[in-house]
Amino acid sequence: MKNFNGLPAALIIFLCMILLPFKTYALTDDTNIKIEKFIKENMDKGNIPGLFVTVVKDDKTVYEKGFGYSDVEKKERVTSKSLFEIGSNSKAFTALGILKLQKEGLIELNDEVTDYIPWLKVKYKGREVPVTIEQLLHHTSGIPFKTIDNIPVSNDDNAIDETVRTLIGIELDSEPGEKFQYATINYDVLGLIIEKATGSSYEEYIEENILKPMGLNNTYLYRDEDVSENMAKGYKIEFLKPALYDAPTYRGNKPAGYIMSNGEDMGKWLKIQMGTYNSSRFDRELIEESHNPNRKVPPLEDGSSYACGWYVYQKGGGEISHGGNNPNYSSFILLRPEDKTGIAVLGNTNSEYVGYIARGINGILQGEDYYEDVNDLNKNADMISVLLILISVLIIAGTLFFTVKALKEVFRKERFLNKKNSRDIFKFIFSLIFMIGLSYSIYLIPNILYRGVSWNFVFVWLPETVKTALYLVYISIWTVYVYSVFISLYKKEGDKSILILSILSVLSGFGNALIIFTINMAIRSGNDEKVKLLMYFILGIILYVYGQRIMRIRMIEITNGIVYSKRMEIVKGLLKTPYNKFEEIDKGRIQSTLNNDTETISRFVNIIISGVTSAITLICCFIYLGFINIYALLLSVIIILFIAGIYYLVGRYANRIGEEARDLQNIFFKFINDLIGGFKELSLNGKRKEEFQEDLEESCDRYKVKRGQSALAFANMFVVGELLFTIAIGAVVFILPLILKNLKEVSLESYVFILLYMTGPVHGILNAIPNAIEVRISLKRINGLLSQISSSDGKNNDSGINKKEDKIILKLKGIEYVYDKDGENSFKVGPIDYEFKSGEIFFITGGNGSGKSTLAKLLTGLYVPSKGYITLNGNRVSGRELSEKYSGVFSDFYLFDKLYGIDYKDKEEEIRKYLEILQLDNKVRIKEGKFDTIKLSTGQKKRLALLVAYLEDRPIYIFDEWAADQDPEFRLFFYDTILPELKERGKCVIAITHDDRYFNVADKIIKMDMGSFQTFK
Repeated sequence: MKNFNGLPAALIIFLCMILLPFKTYALTDDTNIKIEKFIKENMDKGNIPGLFVTVVKDDKTVYEKGFGYSDVEKKERVTSKSLFEIGSNSKAFTALGILKLQKEGLIELNDEVTDYIPWLKVKYKGREVPVTIEQLLHHTSGIPFKTIDNIPVSNDDNAIDETVRTLIGIELDSEPGEKFQYATINYDVLGLIIEKATGSSYEEYIEENILKPMGLNNTYLYRDEDVSENMAKGYKIEFLKPALYDAPTYRGNKPAGYIMSNGEDMGKWLKIQMGTYNSSRFDRELIEESHNPNRKVPPLEDGSSYACGWYVYQKGGGEISHGGNNPNYSSFILLRPEDKTGIAVLGNTNSEYVGYIARGINGILQGEDYYEDVNDLNKNADMISVLLILISVLIIAGTLFFTVKALKEVFRKERFLNKKNSRDIFKFIFSLIFMIGLSYSIYLIPNILYRGVSWNFVFVWLPETVKTALYLVYISIWTVYVYSVFISLYKKEGDKSILILSILSVLSGFGNALIIFTINMAIRSGNDEKVKLLMYFILGIILYVYGQRIMRIRMIEITNGIVYSKRMEIVKGLLKTPYNKFEEIDKGRIQSTLNNDTETISRFVNIIISGVTSAITLICCFIYLGFINIYALLLSVIIILFIAGIYYLVGRYANRIGEEARDLQNIFFKFINDLIGGFKELSLNGKRKEEFQEDLEESCDRYKVKRGQSALAFANMFVVGELLFTIAIGAVVFILPLILKNLKEVSLESYVFILLYMTGPVHGILNAIPNAIEVRISLKRINGLLSQISSSDGKNNDSGINKKEDKIILKLKGIEYVYDKDGENSFKVGPIDYEFKSGEIFFITGGNGSGKSTLAKLLTGLYVPSKGYITLNGNRVSGRELSEKYSGVFSDFYLFDKLYGIDYKDKEEEIRKYLEILQLDNKVRIKEGKFDTIKLSTGQKKRLALLVAYLEDRPIYIFDEWAADQDPEFRLFFYDTILPELKERGKCVIAITHDDRYFNVADKIIKMDMGSFQTFK
């Protein structure tokens, strides 16, 4: 019984021994799926060609898999044997070598570096300072990060010595031991110390004393044939995809970043770090010692402290990790010593996603949904570079196109050499200096933005597209500059320079961004860096302000040109429009389009005044600044008052010019009223129309010039305000900290931020622009009117129009005219067959709405018959030809203040005679073809209009209720004297009248009744 009972117990123990390891070390299918999905997603995001992932738990490798390709071209997959450069994870091996030497008594961590390398002397603030081995281990030596740029390309046996010699006499960034500052070359110095202390090469020592005791048989320090066979190809991002890259050889940087290993050995390395790899013969105490963080300096921003080749975190149960990045490889190792979990990720491109994948796997293993915003420098640099390449290519292509076009214009004599004065020469010299300064500023970008390195370093570490983009940017800016100089030398009338405007808008926007960017960097920078950033700040001001000024000047010119051309296009279109079509156009629409809509377009370059919203925003900003710092509030008030004062002084001149422009605008609109009110008269006399058009164009041109001066004055106000406000912000950043020593950094940041935010409201109050929607609506209305005008048949054939004919016979052949032919209220005049002759007087009578005025408009050619036609002396004529045979005064006549279309110089005596006859000689005088006044009664205006008709001397005269506004004396004079006299002169006289007591004057009388036509003598 005992034996029977013992058998199940033994079986249970046996099964537990077998099954428990699987439960402890094997990952579940769900976890595997999550990990692989996460890896693949982020490989795609990071454009990583190949990746190997190793996960260990205790002494077991629980996950080991390759993804993607070790050689994309050959389609060779990544395996556990694929070798990768592990980058800065090499530092942990070098650190163990140093710790081993210390344990063996060959060195001490507190020893000065000069004890082993006597010639390696460095300085801090001009004086020599000692650096210890421990400070090199913990990156507290003060050696600048930028020293990585000086590491020589070399595969010589003395490469490490060459590398370290680049540090001789270098100025440290900080006192040794004072603060953490990562510099990869620290570990190259440690590599040389190993060589000096042991007499062996660095590679030999690490291989014999570190790698072999650990059993890392697939970790290498040399790239021989066997290694190259399994070496994964390295790649860099290029044009948004990975491209094979053969990086330079930096053997002198091997202690810091050029050890090679594979996924299999990384699994061993993880276990060694956690003390679970029993096959290792390396001293575990040294491993544990390498994990001890340096507490002599404050932790980093993420809470970590640096140990010996490791970052140590306090989060959770403790975490140790380190990343490694080379130009075409990257790695990330993460350890959780408490639960004996390790993760290693190796990639064959330099990508931040390698570290993200390792951290993400760690999160998945802990049952968390891990996410962070990955800022991959290489990927971002490639995207920006590609964008710059595209923009540069477009700029270069566009500039070359316009350059060729300009050269052709020179050969065609469309562009002429512009004589230059001393001011132009000064501008050219200044622009050349500026271009040289701009080019140099671009050259210094890595030095400023990437901690002091050069473009050569950038070309090695960042995508190849960066180099292409840099060269193309240089070519584009100098191409544009040469083009701009060329077109300034060879001017063309009406040249809009669209290309230059487009580029200026880009540069101006970039300049504005550069100002904010440099200010933001300067807030957290030291005084030395501020001096460098000041150059970019000034550059940003020049790009933004100068770009804005030039762009606004050109935009003002172009906008004024557009307004002028649109107005004249509308006016010319209206003057060509048949009268019946003109009547269909709403007169208010003409006024508003020519006045309001074109003015809305002309204000396109101004800034809209935000009014109450901007005022309230400023008040809130002032209150907030008061809470931050009282000096900030006082300075802000001073800034606003100073800007307002400058605006006031500049504004006085701008307002004066603006008033002059508005005066000229009133004159222009008077011509518009003349155009609308006197359209019939203009339609009847082509010469009058031409002369009127010339006067109108002259007035419009003078208004254009003056308005341009006014707009430019207001634009200068804007530029002055921009400049003052920008300089004020710069003064805050560069000068205020020197004056107020106790000003907190946070307060300064908030203060600058608010000032920048206040820029919008300040300019919103002081400047005005139309709403974009209003501009669009105005353009739509203008184009709508132009479309309506152009749809009319306004073609003129002037041949034979002004042919003199002594006697005429005007015949109406079945003419009809229908109003609203498709509507219910249709009204028809005709059909009419009739004949008008010279030397006869015709009266047209009838009630209101009988069709008298319609008939008059048909006779004069203002209306085109719906049916039938009109002949003149047996020839069929158009309305245009017919109109030129008439002089007359309509009931709704319009009196111009100038004798358009009349050769008044040869008719001065005749004019004086008629003024006396019409009893206007004491009311009106004519000087140079203009009436000195037309502020007369309606009757007097009609008499003056009669004078104009007399002077025109056309074969047919038509009078529409002329006598209706005259007193009895002039009414009698009209019927008994004027009409018979015209008849005697052989004129055909047509009068629309209700004065039946004078019907005896007429040779023939026509009566209109509801559109029907009756005649009697």
